[in-house]
Amino acid sequence: MVVAHLASTAMTDLSKRDFLKASGAVTAASLAGCLGDDDDQLTFWWVEGGSEQFENLNDWIRNTTEEETGQELEVTGYAYSDLRQNVLTGGRQGTPDVIEGVIEHPGDYVAAELIEPLTDHTDDIEHFDGFIESALDAFRFQDELWALPYTGNGRAIVYNTEVLAEYGYEDGPPSDLDEFMELAGTINEDHDDMNGYHMTTERGEVRVTQEFLSHVYQHTDGNLYEWDGDGWELQADASMFEAVLDDIYYRMYHGDQPTVDMDYRGSGWETNDVGYTEEEHAMIHCGPWIEVFRDTELQEEVLDDRTAISLLPKHADATDATYMEVKPLMVNQHSDNIDDAITVASLFSSPEAIERLAEIDPGAVATPVHEDIESTIDDDDFRPFTDAFENGVAPAPIAWGRIRDPIYDAIEEVIYEDKTPSEAAEDLETAMLEEDVALDPEAE
Repeated sequence: MVVAHLASTAMTDLSKRDFLKASGAVTAASLAGCLGDDDDQLTFWWVEGGSEQFENLNDWIRNTTEEETGQELEVTGYAYSDLRQNVLTGGRQGTPDVIEGVIEHPGDYVAAELIEPLTDHTDDIEHFDGFIESALDAFRFQDELWALPYTGNGRAIVYNTEVLAEYGYEDGPPSDLDEFMELAGTINEDHDDMNGYHMTTERGEVRVTQEFLSHVYQHTDGNLYEWDGDGWELQADASMFEAVLDDIYYRMYHGDQPTVDMDYRGSGWETNDVGYTEEEHAMIHCGPWIEVFRDTELQEEVLDDRTAISLLPKHADATDATYMEVKPLMVNQHSDNIDDAITVASLFSSPEAIERLAEIDPGAVATPVHEDIESTIDDDDFRPFTDAFENGVAPAPIAWGRIRDPIYDAIEEVIYEDKTPSEAAEDLETAMLEEDVALDPEAE
């Protein structure tokens, strides 16, 4: 969330359409100063590396790294949409030494032979035994541990309690998907400056695939792919994809009562998350980090006085499964300082670092991945985030980069009406069946 502070500030003075145009011009990523060797300096890329809001945490990791290793640490901020590509294209030169990311990234980096297995280094990590096993399991594959977890979350609905109460939903939005979308459409129709329900649809935005998979997991009640002993077998089919594409994505923009203004097609996470706190949307698909957007009095009021959480709506025959995110810290195997890089990853995943993170962004620690960290949730209205995390499905350890484009294609084809949901779903199933998603075709 590199541009969280900038984007939320901008929302104060912009209409929702103006903000859509302006946010497209904001670049969240910044390139590291150089890719050359420097034995006296380590490099760490993470999403908030350039954020003023997280300056105290970044200063702490810099200072503590120098105390522990005798080396300076350069911390650089990247948007997730840019981070993966920059690591894949430049990582073999040894920069960055340490990489933060999203749960799908380790598989892509293992396939590219970019990250160091940590299996034989766990004894050097003092707090290792306190990690929750399910969080570690997200990064265990091919008989190795490839990353350290530091935060986790499950996806749910964030909603405006006052708006929903106007329609008789004092206890939260309906769990039935059809009724949920009908309510969202009515809200959108009744409010000139508020969408009923919004999701991200920007191509290349990692949230788009995560939100899509949340609803697919409701139908598979497990992962998109499962290992059958010989290869990765697709668990979803075109009928499941069509249910999600038709009843959610098509209906959002083209249903009898659209839930969101047409101009929001192709919008990203900042329009979704910051937009909610500025009362641009009554309901959004989100995680507990929503708590971080508190730059204005309005945002404080929305989050403190009229926000609550519910599980995602679902079809009648679906489950409460959702997307589970566990954030990884990885070490570049091409680093000239692997031991010191592991020290950085260890420090940043430590209880002390996470407690400092919680002071800045309580939502990031709503569902901790370490037994020595307490949940920051102290409001019953936010406790469904805990249920979402427990219901969560961690993505399979496959080469996700190979199937993201087909998912983006399907969503764009539906929301721009280039294909029917049925046609897009058939094409998506075909693409996923034909793609070799194995990190190593000969490895389990």
